[in-house]
Amino acid sequence: MSETVALIKKELLACAQRAYNIGLQTGNGGNLSIRVPGTDLIIIKGSGYSFGECTPDNLVTVNMQGEIIEGPGKPSMEIRTHRAIYRKRPDVFGIFHCHSPWATAYAENHEEIPAMTFHAEAKMGAVPVLNVSGHGDEAVEQAVESLLGNTPDLQAFVQARHGIFAMGATITQAEHDAELVEETAQIAFLVALGKR
Repeated sequence: MSETVALIKKELLACAQRAYNIGLQTGNGGNLSIRVPGTDLIIIKGSGYSFGECTPDNLVTVNMQGEIIEGPGKPSMEIRTHRAIYRKRPDVFGIFHCHSPWATAYAENHEEIPAMTFHAEAKMGAVPVLNVSGHGDEAVEQAVESLLGNTPDLQAFVQARHGIFAMGATITQAEHDAELVEETAQIAFLVALGKR
């Protein structure tokens, strides 16, 4: 098990560093997690750390009830949202969340981000906007469960005024999907600007 956990952490840290390097998330916002296969354990970014500061020593392991099993400090305050996604989607083993500007801005006035390229259409289609106030609280948890119950194959959504949540069979897939959502939102903005 320890070898599996070490590999999981290595993949998670690589995704965090990539997202930080390309500016998908600045400061110490955003979070990402991996569910450990065959267990009820989740490894998640610790609260207060940037993606660029993530190390094996400051990741936090919790169980599906949210109880801390290992690691310093507290898990990200979005742990309830991550747990809700993992409960509703047994096929998901990686969740990536960021406050990227294009997707967050586009979501402010739209119900979904349209698939603007052949690649986006083939990979995930339109990305819904979840209009719920809150920040990793019970209201968000319930809204996420409802959204996933209605769209069981969803790969990503954008929470209004908050940012992208991407879900995948791996954390690498989830991070790549978040990049695709951000790219698609930027293209949608530019297309709308060109029509003015």
